[in-house]
Amino acid sequence: MIVIVLGTIAVVAATIAVGVLVDRKWGLLPRPERLRAASARPALPDHAVGEAPATAIGVSSAAQLERLRAGQRCPDCRTIMSGEADDHVRFGGRELLVLRFRCARCAARRALYIDLRE
Repeated sequence: MIVIVLGTIAVVAATIAVGVLVDRKWGLLPRPERLRAASARPALPDHAVGEAPATAIGVSSAAQLERLRAGQRCPDCRTIMSGEADDHVRFGGRELLVLRFRCARCAARRALYIDLRE
C-alpha cells in the first residue's frame, strides 16, 4: 500500500519537474510582466470643461455667455460652429443651460453645458 502512495508521489513530482523544464525552455505559460501589461486597461478619456454636466462652465454675466456662443469651433475641421436651439437641464440640483452647436462644413454636433450663476 505504501509503495502505491510513494509511486504516485514520484510520478506527480516527475511530471511537475518535466513541466517546469519545458516551460523554461519554450515559455508555455505567460510571464507575470506580460500578464500585467495585458490586464492594464487604458484610462478612460476625461470630459473637457463644459462637455458634460459634471464639468459645466460657470458663467456670471451675459457677456461671458455671448463669448462662449460666438467662439465655438468644430473639433474636426476647426470651422466656427453655428448655434442651434438652447436647452435647460437639471443636474445635481442645479439648473444648467445647454448650448448646442452644429458645424456647417462637416455637420458635427457639440453641446456645451453652462452653469448660470446669479
